[in-house]
Amino acid sequence: MKQLGRNVGGLAQLVTRVGNEITQVVQDIHGAVANPFGLRGNDYTPAPMVYNLIRYGFRQAGNVAGMADLLAEQNSPYALRMTLLPTGPVQGDTLVVFLHGLCMNDACWSNPAADAFNHWARTELKADVRYLRYNTGLHISDNGRKLAGLLAHTALPQRVILIGHSMGGLVARSALHQGRQRGDAWTNKVTHLACLGSPHQGALLERAGNQANRLLGATPYSRPLMRLANLRSDGIRDLRFGYVLEDQWRDRPLDESRPSSKVPLDTQVEQLFIAGSVSEPGHLQPRGDWLVTVDSGLATRLYPEAERLTRELFYQMGHMTMIEESRTYARIQRWLEA
Repeated sequence: MKQLGRNVGGLAQLVTRVGNEITQVVQDIHGAVANPFGLRGNDYTPAPMVYNLIRYGFRQAGNVAGMADLLAEQNSPYALRMTLLPTGPVQGDTLVVFLHGLCMNDACWSNPAADAFNHWARTELKADVRYLRYNTGLHISDNGRKLAGLLAHTALPQRVILIGHSMGGLVARSALHQGRQRGDAWTNKVTHLACLGSPHQGALLERAGNQANRLLGATPYSRPLMRLANLRSDGIRDLRFGYVLEDQWRDRPLDESRPSSKVPLDTQVEQLFIAGSVSEPGHLQPRGDWLVTVDSGLATRLYPEAERLTRELFYQMGHMTMIEESRTYARIQRWLEA
């Protein structure tokens, strides 16, 4: 019943927000057609009563749908709560935490290659394997802060290993950095952090989408459509430059085209950056994994020299298949054994 209420409540918010945004876009385009040059004295507002009635209808539809959520959970924010799965006390000498990427969940780690690695970790490292479930729509820095708090309030063994795919790797880096800043004891237990296909220097697709959105502002007719493009989540915007801390995005415009300052790597943890390329082995200029470039996945420009950083490039490996290939886990295993 509670989960149903959350789903309906989320739908209520979606109906209300998207409906209002589409209505505003239509009204703005209507206004641009009526007054294309924005002449003074011609501040025509097209049929305001009609558009306000449409907004009222969307709001009421959202209110009706949201009633089910109020019955299920009085203070539900509709947001997915960060959780380590399976729940319960951590057992063993080592904790291995897997962090999924954008718009994914813990089920993405359910595959034969990951299962084989987990069997090795439980046998050789006496490890307890857990999976982080979190809301990828939030700022990466927000999720990093939440993860730091979650680990700070969890009874941990002497050793912690973090393995994140795509956005998950950035969340892990964010949590470690913020935990260090706060002086959290759990950070001293982290020995290894692996990032699989993480866009440390940003994701090309988000930068291209942001540039396209900026171009929509070139004419009064297309400018209203920027409202719809700006519905991208905070988490997606953070992927534009690989932002992991609030200081990197706070007080900066939503359509920022240049990255802010970089975050230094942790100097006390062994780190592994794995990048994928769809190119053939030995290609002089290998392409990325469809979503993340090789340069960004390996952070070669951001961190040209780093003592405790190992980089690995796999050819003929896509972004989503990276977490299903035995090559990935075999490399992590060798890295941990070393």
